[in-house]
Order: sequence, then C-alpha cells, then structure tokens
Amino acid sequence: MFLRKARILSKTLALLLGAAFGPCAAQSNELVMATTFSPGATAWIIQRWQTEPGSVMIRTLNRTSASLEQLLDAANAENVDLILTSSPMLLQHLQEHQKLAAFDGAPPVSQHLVPESIRSTSVAVAISGFGLLINRPALAARHLPAPVNWDDLTDPRYQGTLLMSSPSRSDTNHLMVESLLQQKGWTQGWETLLASAGNLVTISSRSFGVADKIKSGLGVAGPVIDNYANLLLNDPHLAFTYFPQSAVSPTYVAVLKNSQHTGEARRFIRYLLSPEGQRILADANTGKYPVTPLAADNPRAAQQAVLMNQPPLNYQLILKRQRLVQRMFDTAISFRLAQLKDAWRALHSAEARLKRPLPEIRALLTRIPVDAASSEDGAWLARFDNKSFAEQQMMEWQLWFLNNQRQAINKLEELK
Repeated sequence: MFLRKARILSKTLALLLGAAFGPCAAQSNELVMATTFSPGATAWIIQRWQTEPGSVMIRTLNRTSASLEQLLDAANAENVDLILTSSPMLLQHLQEHQKLAAFDGAPPVSQHLVPESIRSTSVAVAISGFGLLINRPALAARHLPAPVNWDDLTDPRYQGTLLMSSPSRSDTNHLMVESLLQQKGWTQGWETLLASAGNLVTISSRSFGVADKIKSGLGVAGPVIDNYANLLLNDPHLAFTYFPQSAVSPTYVAVLKNSQHTGEARRFIRYLLSPEGQRILADANTGKYPVTPLAADNPRAAQQAVLMNQPPLNYQLILKRQRLVQRMFDTAISFRLAQLKDAWRALHSAEARLKRPLPEIRALLTRIPVDAASSEDGAWLARFDNKSFAEQQMMEWQLWFLNNQRQAINKLEELK
C-alpha cells in the first residue's frame, strides 16, 4: 500500500512539474495533454487514471485557448497527444487545420452533446453548467442580497462588487456570454451585459481567476462555470447557484493527429467514458458531471438532469460570430472599463437622487453599433477574419461608445 501511494505521489508530482515548466520533448512513457483547464480541475482525474494497471503518466500543458492555438499550430505540435477543453471554438480551429485525428465508437450519450461540425474528432466526457459564485461574508458586509441571475447583476446595489472575465481571454466566459445573448436576444443581451459591467471591480484574465478573486474577497460575486466554483465549495464562506437557464457546457477530449502515442491516448479516452471513468467524473473533486445519467439517489442527479434538459446552444452561430463577440466585448467593456463605471455611477446617483429611472440616458449607455441582423450575417461576419477590417470596425465602435457616453454625461449634467 505504501509503495502504491508513493508511486501515485511521484506521478502526480511529475504532472505538476510538467504543467509548471511547459512543453518539452515528450517522454516515451508519458502522454502530453494540452488543456484550457486549471491544474486543479484536471489533477484528480489524472491521479485516478494513474492508479489503473499499466497506465502511463500524463503531463499537462495548461494554457489559454489562444495560447494553445499558437502552440498546436507550430512545428512542435507533435509533442502533444491529447487536448482537453470546454472550447468548441478551439477544437473547430484545430480540426479545420487538420490537427485532430478521427475518433470512432463514442457512445451516443456522449456524442449528441458534441457540436455536429466537430463530432468526427471530438468526444464529450463530462458536462458543466454556468452560475454565480458568491462570497457570503463580503456580501453580508455590504448588506446585499445574493444575486441569482444576470438581471440581478445590473442592480446598482452591486456597484463595484462584481467580477467576470472577457470572451477574448476565456472561451468558457465566451460561452457564458453567448448563452445570455442567445437566451435574451442580441440587443437585450448586450443591454444586460453593459449594465452589469457598470458594477464590475475588474475583468479577470482567466475564467478560473474570477473564482480565485471572489474567494480572496476582491469582489462579492461573479459568473463562473461550475467546475471552478465547486472545487472551492469546501470553503464555508463561498456559495454557488446555477443560472435558472444555464446552458450545458461539455468537456471535450480529442487526439492530436501527430500523436506518437495514439493507442494510449485513445485508451485514456475510453477510460473516461467507461463506468469507472464516469464515476470519477461524477466525484465532486472534479466539479463536473458525467455524461451518463447518475443514479436517482445521487445528490447531484437532479442538477445533472436540469442541465441535460436545457436547450443546446447554437454552436454554428457561436463559431460564425466568435470574432465579433470578442471584439465587441473588449471595445464596449474591457478597453473602457474605468470610463464605463464612471458613467454608470453617475447614472445610478442621478436616479437615486431623483427617485425615478432615466430610460433615455440608460439607453445611451446600453446601445451597441451592430444590429441583430448583422450579428447573424455570415458574409459580413466572415470579414472579421481580415485584420484590417476588424481594426477599422473597432475604431468606429470606440467613437460610437465615446459619443454615446458624452451624450449621457451631458444629459446627466443638465439634470443637476
């Protein structure tokens, strides 16, 4: 028993060292798995896999989606055997660039969760949902109620207390934003995003950074994916609540075409889909849910069923307007966050003083320069692949938002 524990500890230590020091030539007895997840989100799964007889060590490369695109597009991509991610956008890019190997034999319970365009190469092994992570003491200190949905995040009482990430920095956050846009519609969805952005403390560079910052007390709440929140819920100061209409977010795994260990890579995927692998993925240590239904008496079965019964996201639309949503969010929110917060603070103050809403001024702060029809126009959206076109659009949008904000501030000053 002691030797077995020592062997597991040795393998886990090697895994963490590999994640820390980044890519290098793969060893003959290890798999290299590139992932967009944090080390904590994958360590438990890998540790349990490495207790299997004859299993090989897995070393992870933990990167952002954009960083992994660059890495896997480069000449040293043959060092990577597997990719584990919740980003269908990343997998779509890799498949289009002939980087992924075909995978056959995945069960229907898994594959119906995979976007059709990547179904030939990618396998869903787990699911997650979206919601709000809350710091209870920070909330209580400000005498605030716990928010439960996106609309709550627009409440001026949460001014200077919220955290989130950007779609350009986090594909997980991108899917959360798209879920909101698809549920509420393009125009109303952006109104909600811009109004809630007025309450932000800051924008985190990574989605799991939102959870870490909320735990540290930098903010009271923020939208996150459940697996990052659930890994922190042994802390009694934290709570997580799912959005009432949370979309389901699958965890995908795929084999790289140039892998030198395709047999072992496929064996690992089959292990994740096996009853034992699904049982491990159902363990709260992963923060995820398996793709196979949990037993009715399992305390997590009800939430799994809720997630599985949600309408699927329109992935074709997500992939088509990926660049638009990323650039719009950064132009409207990330690059002008300080000015945005100032404008919303002034509006909230005026509405409180006058004891009435100011819809005309609010409309100026929530308008966007792209209409709903354009947001689904494939020909126009394709032009964002052209860097010059994209930069020109962003310059025009910057002037748009600046002009609207000036109008809003002028109107607020007239009310004094």
